Amino acid sequence: MEKSKNMFSEACLTSDVALVVEGKKLHVNKTVLSLASPVFEKMFFGEFKEKTLLEVPLPGKTYDDMVQLLLCIYPSTTNPITADNIDALLPLAEEYVMTSLKQRCRTFVTTYLKLNVKTLSKSQLVHFMHLADKYDFDDVLEDCLTQAVYIEYSDVNGLQHQEGFQDLCDKTAVQFFKRRLVLVEGLVRPVLESSTTASGNLQEDFQTIISGKCNEFSHRHARHECRECKAVCCGRCRNLGTEAMEDLAHVIKNMLPAFKESEM
Repeated sequence: MEKSKNMFSEACLTSDVALVVEGKKLHVNKTVLSLASPVFEKMFFGEFKEKTLLEVPLPGKTYDDMVQLLLCIYPSTTNPITADNIDALLPLAEEYVMTSLKQRCRTFVTTYLKLNVKTLSKSQLVHFMHLADKYDFDDVLEDCLTQAVYIEYSDVNGLQHQEGFQDLCDKTAVQFFKRRLVLVEGLVRPVLESSTTASGNLQEDFQTIISGKCNEFSHRHARHECRECKAVCCGRCRNLGTEAMEDLAHVIKNMLPAFKESEM
């Protein structure tokens, strides 16, 4: 949006104060802003110097973001919340305690997640997780976690490599990994229980399953053509299983302190 083309660029009959942002004036009505925000109410009608000023500077704010905010709270426009403006609106709604606007942002994300469940990208999902985490949208976070637990985590385009994932708070990260481990256990346990030689030892059972699959099918493993499940092939498969178990054990060990804290 060009800074010279919006309904707040020029003074009108209803405007009674100008917000000065990045050297530009936004002509607004004190009462409209005060109805939307208790912060503006105190600023314009409380015992503050802004009460008598005709121009109120807002340092640190972005002009375009403030225009987006005004367009969303003014009765004559009430612009909708979108994926394009929510990142600008939420910090301002939080700062100016605009409860109604914040709730509209919350409703937008909830609806967006439901309508786009099949086409939502990993980056979008992680971004909404980050917003829900940051602004205490517990219901939104629940919806995000429900979807995230089924998505690839460690591959090159996995969740852990998406912008914002590493910035999630510890509590949210623990909730994600708890659900992930429960899911993995639910998938692995039936397979182990169906093994005729299930030992109750996760590593041994993995090795049994790997060996069984190698015996069951002829396949090409690395550069070795397996026809009768020779030792070289099985040895390599077992090594892969061992490495996977060691990695899993390492992750669980590092996560245990966080699990204990979350249960307290």
